[in-house]
Amino acid sequence: MDDAGLIEIAREVPAKRLKTPSTVSPQLQRSISGLAAAAAAGGGLPQGWAPQSVAEWKTVIAQMDAQALAMAPALAALYPHTCELGQIAGVTVREITPATLDPAKSGRRLVHFHGGGYALNGGEASTGEAVLGAHHSGMKVISVDYRMPPDHPFPAAVDDAVAVWRALTAERSASAMGVFGTSAGGGLTLALALKLKDLGETLPGALATGTPWTDLTGASDSYQVNAAVDGVFSNFDGFAAGMAALYAGEAGVTHPLVSPIFGDFAGFPPTIFTTGTRDILLSDTVRAYRAMRAAGVTAQLEVHEAMSHAEYIYAFDSPESAVAFGDIARFFDEHLSN
Repeated sequence: MDDAGLIEIAREVPAKRLKTPSTVSPQLQRSISGLAAAAAAGGGLPQGWAPQSVAEWKTVIAQMDAQALAMAPALAALYPHTCELGQIAGVTVREITPATLDPAKSGRRLVHFHGGGYALNGGEASTGEAVLGAHHSGMKVISVDYRMPPDHPFPAAVDDAVAVWRALTAERSASAMGVFGTSAGGGLTLALALKLKDLGETLPGALATGTPWTDLTGASDSYQVNAAVDGVFSNFDGFAAGMAALYAGEAGVTHPLVSPIFGDFAGFPPTIFTTGTRDILLSDTVRAYRAMRAAGVTAQLEVHEAMSHAEYIYAFDSPESAVAFGDIARFFDEHLSN
C-alpha cells in the first residue's frame, strides 16, 4: 500500500504479436515493418543497458549520430534547402532556407531544438526535423545546436536556448517567431518558455512540441503500455533513463526545467502537440496537453495512427509526415504575427 492508502495491483498482460497495420499509408507501413525487422534482427541497444562511463557515452553517441546523419542525402533530395552554419550569442546554429520559402512570411522565423534525449543528434545530425519544418511552413528555421552532456549537462541547453532567443528578439518581434522541436527538443521548447516566463521576458508567438519528453522520471503510463510497442524509443529503463540522469545532473529529474510537466504552464503561448498511438511518450504528451488546457492555454493535440516516437520525422516520405508538419505549419500561420 502506498502513502495515499491505495493498493497497487499490477496487471499481467499476455505477450502478443504486433502486425503492421493496414490503416496507414504504404510508406508508413514500410517504416513500421522496417523497425520491426531491425528489432527482430537484434538491432539497437540491449534492453536495460546504459553506458557506464563518459568514454562509453561518447562512443555510443558518435555511433548513433552517424546513423541519424545517414538520412540527410535522401532528405535533401526530397526537400531542397540551403543550410548556413553560424553562431548567435556564442551558440552554434544552422539557418535552414527551404526552396519553398514564402516571401509573404519573410518577417517570421522558426526556432528549432533537435531531439535525441539531450545527448544525441548534435552537430550536422541536428537538422533533419528543421528541414521538414522549413519545407512545410515556407519559413526560415534557426536550428540551435545546443550544448549537451556528458560534457555539458543541464542547465547548458536551457542557457543556450535563452541566449539565442534573446538575440533573436533584439532583431524582430517575439510574436512573429515560433519555436518547435520533438522529443527532447519538445521538452526544451517547453523549458525555454518556462524559463522566459520566470525571467519576465516575452514569450514566443506559438509553440509546436512533438512527442515532448516532459517527465524524465519515467512515471507516465505509456512508458509501460507502449514499452516494446514503440519501434523507435522502445523502453525507458536502461539507455533512456541513463540519458535522463546524464542530462539532469545535480539538478535531478524532477526539476521543472528538466521535466516540464512539473512546471506551471499558465500564460503560455498557443501550443500544438503531436504524437502517435504507438508512441512511448504518448502519455508525456497528453499530460502536458491536459495541463495546458487546465491552465487556460490554447492547445491542440494531434494523435497519429500507429506512429511510434517521432516517426513522422523518420518516415519523412509518408503522407502522414506531411500531414503532421502541415498541421504544425497551419498552427504557426494562425498564431504568428507578420
